[in-house]
Amino acid sequence: MKKTGVFLVLILLLFSITLTIAANETNSTSVTQQQNPDKIENGFTCLEEKAGDCSGLTTQEIALTILATPDNIFNNCVAELKKRETSDNWGNIHDTSLAILAMQHAGEDTQSAESWLLNQEKTPTNLIWYLQQDSNVATECHIGYESSDYIINIGANKKIDKNAGECLTRAQSNFWLQVTPDCYEKEFSIECNQAFIANLIYKNKNSPMIYVLEGTESEPAFGSIKLNIKSKCFGKNSCDYEATIWATLALLKTGHNVEDFIPYVIAMSDTNKQYLPEAFIYMLTNYEDYATQLVTDQKLGNYWEAPTSAYNKYYDTSIALIALGSSSSEQITKARDWLLFSQSTNGCWQNSVKETAVSLWALTGRSGRTSTEGSTTTYCSEANYFCIPSADCPASENVGNNYFCPSLSTTCCTSENLKSCSEYNGRECLTTEVCVGNSRKATDITQCCTGECKLKSQETECEKNFYTCMDQCSEFQEPLTTYSCNAPQICCRTKITPESSSWWIWILIILIIAVLAAIAYIFRDKLKLLWFRIKTRFKKDGGPKSSSSRGRPGMPPRPGFPPIRRQYPPVAPVKRPQQLQDDSMSETFKKLKEMSR
Repeated sequence: MKKTGVFLVLILLLFSITLTIAANETNSTSVTQQQNPDKIENGFTCLEEKAGDCSGLTTQEIALTILATPDNIFNNCVAELKKRETSDNWGNIHDTSLAILAMQHAGEDTQSAESWLLNQEKTPTNLIWYLQQDSNVATECHIGYESSDYIINIGANKKIDKNAGECLTRAQSNFWLQVTPDCYEKEFSIECNQAFIANLIYKNKNSPMIYVLEGTESEPAFGSIKLNIKSKCFGKNSCDYEATIWATLALLKTGHNVEDFIPYVIAMSDTNKQYLPEAFIYMLTNYEDYATQLVTDQKLGNYWEAPTSAYNKYYDTSIALIALGSSSSEQITKARDWLLFSQSTNGCWQNSVKETAVSLWALTGRSGRTSTEGSTTTYCSEANYFCIPSADCPASENVGNNYFCPSLSTTCCTSENLKSCSEYNGRECLTTEVCVGNSRKATDITQCCTGECKLKSQETECEKNFYTCMDQCSEFQEPLTTYSCNAPQICCRTKITPESSSWWIWILIILIIAVLAAIAYIFRDKLKLLWFRIKTRFKKDGGPKSSSSRGRPGMPPRPGFPPIRRQYPPVAPVKRPQQLQDDSMSETFKKLKEMSR
């Protein structure tokens, strides 16, 4: 009977597992899709099928496909992109910039294209520049430019008493001098009779936000500070923001100094939100404020989508992940999971080469190729070096040309060159807090929050049951009223389609039937015995059971009356004819006898 009991327990266990999976189908489906390593390979398979030999793609699609680095069509795409180059460019600034990034990724020479790109520089006319001088006390200053010298007085209230020629006129309630556009190319020399500071300030003429140019200088009395506006952009006839951010990124990746393009990229971000400018600014400057802003702009805690996006949330999320690739923020993991979960069943994203290529580029960060045929670039980490921001790596330690870093904003450096958390203007969050914004490694701690540390909210009923509390459910989710969240949030779970919610049930049914059939086959003899004993009501022989007690047959004796034991003479067993003996039945009784011992 022990094996029979085990058999019954096994059946109950299988059904219990089925019910458990059904209760957690939403979460298990989501985790399986997000952590399945085959999803990436399916993505590359779909990309290769749709791209073919790349001859039917746009220049932008070819460049993004090369940056994604599919193994089987990589060389064909590189050859096609090289074929499309005309007069050291690919038709326009945007496509040429992407092509430079792709060709550099493939180990190809791009110097002529870089030179062509630099020749497309423009001076922005939609920025307003100011010159600021300041001192702790009232002071007299001389400002010289173009062999002319102008004297101004700065009062104790910080206000300037008059203009300094035609190039510098008082502005902003007379606190600053505004530089006229015709004088952007001039150099200004400032001397004051008291200790002072001087710097340049700029803004987008269509936005109230004001920015201070990096590098404020200070001098003692009668010292001299020289300032000149260095502001450039890219465009055909006038500045083009999208062309500028990609061109600046391409030049940075190929080793050029891009400081002159930063003011335009930063100031014009206010009126170009559709391109997710914070991602590009962080890649170009590594200013932590922009990383924190980018992280906090994440939609529904899952993805990015720029206001009135020029593309879509798949493209924008991928660009954000490329920018924040070195961040240890929790939001990065969530965005990767979302991007994998939103992958179509055929392996592509949006059934599009562009979205699929940029998604795979963001998710995998594969190394490119060297100029040697067929060989891949060595990852920086494989050489025991460090991928860090270019500004943090001294020129003598920069080996970025020889080793690969997945992020466009970093270079391979022989030293990590970390700073303390306070130098990053960050702090370590308490165990009761969570970092809202970017997080990075520092010399004193591994999780330096450069964003804001906020108190952790207590785990809600929804979260305890492994669902998510959100302001509103995404298109891939549905509200769940069973569990509560902190107001005004609602409980969200992943949508399960009828097909996805039923196929596993059929698999489990088939599996259970197969297991039962296997068990039945293994214990077939025991099952025969069990069935026989059930039919005979577990009696030791096939005849009727005689009653040895008083009262009605089969009833126990009445209380107070012991059973009467009668004596019978021994009876010799009757031997049945041999031809009537049932061999199989004898064997059955034999086994029953053995089991009853």
